[in-house]
Amino acid sequence: MRFLFIIDPLDTLNLATETSLLLIEELTRRGHRSSVATIADLSLTHRGATVRARPIEIDLAQQPFYRLGVVDDDGFASFDLVLMRKDPPVDEAFIFATHVLERATAVVPVLNNPVSLRLLNEKLLPLQFPQWTPPTVVSADPVDLIRFAIEHGRVVLKPLTECSGRGIRLVDADTAPSAIHAALVERRGSPLLEQKFLPGVAYGDKRIIVLDGEPIGAVNRIPQAPDRLANIHQGAQVQRTEITARERSIVAQAAGLLRQHGLFLAGLDFIDGYLTEINITSPSAVRQINAVSGTQLEVTIVDFLERFVTTSQKQRTCARS
Repeated sequence: MRFLFIIDPLDTLNLATETSLLLIEELTRRGHRSSVATIADLSLTHRGATVRARPIEIDLAQQPFYRLGVVDDDGFASFDLVLMRKDPPVDEAFIFATHVLERATAVVPVLNNPVSLRLLNEKLLPLQFPQWTPPTVVSADPVDLIRFAIEHGRVVLKPLTECSGRGIRLVDADTAPSAIHAALVERRGSPLLEQKFLPGVAYGDKRIIVLDGEPIGAVNRIPQAPDRLANIHQGAQVQRTEITARERSIVAQAAGLLRQHGLFLAGLDFIDGYLTEINITSPSAVRQINAVSGTQLEVTIVDFLERFVTTSQKQRTCARS
């Protein structure tokens, strides 16, 4: 089988957390072929979507860790599956990529669904389940945001389009006016998400990887201090953990929404039993889960990808007959 990964430029990847490379390694081990492309390699014409992809071989023990083949101009139709694994920000370039990949679905399946990646926001998705989320407000009005901060004493302020903890602020009521105004200026007046601070974050921010609606592994991310962020990219330490009955119940309720929108690979984040984010753009932490649990989640994920390709091929064959 041939797989195409839409990812960030290779030289910018964090090898300690990168899940796409782990999947490419497992695909290669099974005899499949993988290629990579960035958003800059995507184009849209009156005839449809095009891509300039390059085959890749990986050896993380070497520098550079990759070897690229010649550009493949055959386009999307030469692949069996495209995986959209570009990290946020979900900016104009990211949105453009989803339009290209939407057109590409005419000839090849794309995972996760590019239309859903364009229409849904991973910071806002938890609000579909308000009974499981901490108190939250999303607004570009400083009055709303300041009032919420004063009501709850301490809040977490997040931009809607970033990842890995970028742009997140912990804000106390007494500094809320200046901090919120500064954040709005930094984001040029874009709406910000504000959540009540959960003290339980000191005991971890749990990432659960969900594949086709089923939880397949989890890791706890412990912040360096109570006032630090619990993101691996922000220095959090990882720890073995179990998925609680409450978390399984929430995942089960979210599964229908994820499947409905073609979001087959997701990362659900929990703090103190509350759902805080549903990561759908390029969910990671598979390496960390493997390290603390002794698992090989890439094997489970690639098993699914192979089945997904086979099923898609049968459906397309039936549709043509």
